Amino acid sequence: MRKLMSAAGGLLAVAVFGLAAESQANEAGRKAERTACIACHSLRLIDSQRLSAAAWGKEIDKMVGWGATVPDRQVLLDYLASEYSDAKPVPAPAMSVGLK
Repeated sequence: MRKLMSAAGGLLAVAVFGLAAESQANEAGRKAERTACIACHSLRLIDSQRLSAAAWGKEIDKMVGWGATVPDRQVLLDYLASEYSDAKPVPAPAMSVGLK
């Protein structure tokens, strides 16, 4: 029983550490998005895109060519490819206030 509890505790610690690392990576990606993308684009435009990792890489390279500042390309690419993957559905457009 003691070994089982120890193993469960170890698995819980690994899971918590993994979630914390994922949260830190997500926050770094959001920060990169704010720094590199939102200076010129609304979040709505970015949120409406669904691209593969390769296509996001091309978009980043294109934007850098046009003058965007991307401090860490890989962090931004990982974040965009995860959050706005072509495997995820495009969200429904937000309704304007007063329209139904």
